[in-house]
Amino acid sequence: MLRKTGKGTSNNRSLRSDGCSGCRDCPGYSNLPPKEAKKIVLAGNPNVGKSVVFSYLTGRYAEVSNYPGTTVEISRGEWRGNPVSDTPGIYGLTRGNDEERLAEEIIEQADIIVNVVDATRLRRDLFLTLQLQERAPLVLVVNMMDEARRRHQVPDLRFLASLLGVPVVPAAAIQGEGMDQLIQVLCRQDQLAPQSRPATRDDHRSRANTLYEQVTAGDREMSLTPLDRWLTRPLTGIITGIAVLALIWWVIGSLVADKVVGFSEGIVMNQWLLPPLTKAFSMIIPGGGLLDQIVLGDFGLLTMVLGYGLGLLLPLVLSFYLLLALLEDSGYMPRLAVLLDNTFRPLGLNGKAVIPLILGFGCVTMALISTRVLSSRRERVLMAFLLGIAVPCSAQTGIIAIMLVPMGLGWLALYAFMLVSVFLLAGMVLNKLLPGRSPGLFLELPPVRLPRLKNIGRKAVAKSWAFLKDALPLFALGSVLITVLDYWGILASLESWLAPLTTGWLGLPRQVLGAFIMGMIRRDFGAAGLHALALPNAQCFVALITMTLFVPCVAALLVIIKEHGWPTGLAVWVTSLASALLVGGVLAALL
Repeated sequence: MLRKTGKGTSNNRSLRSDGCSGCRDCPGYSNLPPKEAKKIVLAGNPNVGKSVVFSYLTGRYAEVSNYPGTTVEISRGEWRGNPVSDTPGIYGLTRGNDEERLAEEIIEQADIIVNVVDATRLRRDLFLTLQLQERAPLVLVVNMMDEARRRHQVPDLRFLASLLGVPVVPAAAIQGEGMDQLIQVLCRQDQLAPQSRPATRDDHRSRANTLYEQVTAGDREMSLTPLDRWLTRPLTGIITGIAVLALIWWVIGSLVADKVVGFSEGIVMNQWLLPPLTKAFSMIIPGGGLLDQIVLGDFGLLTMVLGYGLGLLLPLVLSFYLLLALLEDSGYMPRLAVLLDNTFRPLGLNGKAVIPLILGFGCVTMALISTRVLSSRRERVLMAFLLGIAVPCSAQTGIIAIMLVPMGLGWLALYAFMLVSVFLLAGMVLNKLLPGRSPGLFLELPPVRLPRLKNIGRKAVAKSWAFLKDALPLFALGSVLITVLDYWGILASLESWLAPLTTGWLGLPRQVLGAFIMGMIRRDFGAAGLHALALPNAQCFVALITMTLFVPCVAALLVIIKEHGWPTGLAVWVTSLASALLVGGVLAALL
């Protein structure tokens, strides 16, 4: 190893004969400024582990933002001064859908492409590899080698590297295997050269098949296992699905809502934090004025935003995202999609709809964005209506659980029955009204594996933090709005004006109007407002059903408008409001 001192620098820089540029992650690191930054882009098929590789390179789970001009989320980060971008999972650069068009646009800007493939599905994944190889210098990461070894179908990666003429890194990224080797390859980025080989799509497919046969000696790719058949057959799959959903409800609705929230809200907030803060602010702010109401009133920033936002909502949201990450990382969600495919057919959807549906129970806004996985615009519009009408988010679900569980199992079962009935009825009506037909289901199953706690924790914390950044400012805005309306008497006027609806049609006290206004900003805020009113059981149930079916929150409505235009956004808003008032009024008359 040679060492050279540069004039005007305070540190020596190690130079390696193998061309390493001297980064911190490999031998020969120095503190001198790095070479010119290279744009690194991760690309690959869906469910191959790109996000894990991205996390390792950038040191974070994801920094997510919408790509300019779209609602597709892109993860960005940095590795040793080099910008790193993830791309949506795609099967080829054919510009056949929005994800492929966006991925190709990002790939065209790449200086280095890190192509992540699945060792157990090389025949499929090499098709994209050959296309990417023509665009920029390529590093091939063959992920899930642990699964390939377990199935005794390990490909000859040295031979594959010689055939492709690119560095090939064997990896089990979720365990960290191969990531150091990837770092060393990227450190020698100047030695990577693009491979220009213009070819037709049929030529790519033929060559991918040939490569696969050469490096696997004709081994078979992964087929359905006994566990796959158990999870996707009607009887055993439905029993398992019911058990999984019941477990989720029990964890969020009983364990977290009762024990965890009882501690975080009842003790941490109401006993430890809020009393001294309230006392301190009351010594500064004059009593009885508008500022006093904004900060310390019933809907004040301390009472509602801090108390409910952190003490009540955060534990519920975090627990949901932990459970969702568990289902995702285990590979169960795609199998649930296959299982429920026939169930969604009468609604004009296929099994893929279960993905945005389950995501909707976490955040409807996020679920609306995820509807892009659906194949047609008809399906995306239909799902937008259903998410806007009958799917409560995780925070709202948690608050509803807190209110329903003490009322008894009968009320809980009736709530579930009403929600499912409205969802199915709305779907069947919309399927009749919207022109066209929905395509069938095409979905590859990732392997079932034991989830990694570290990966699950990263996902849950990142999404919960994103929730807080999005929710707390809107929560504060809503609390200030309600307080100002109440202080100036506008809320009382609205309550009187809308009394025929609230007290007459819905049979609820006038005060629920404030909660419904909060629900227009965020549905969970409206549920939190109902929680504070302590209504009798029958009124509480009517109010909860009405709030669940109420209009989409502001963020969700904006996504619908951006995705489908003002007419669709307005139609979803009006349909949700009409459904909520109709069902709520009928229930009030019956109960």
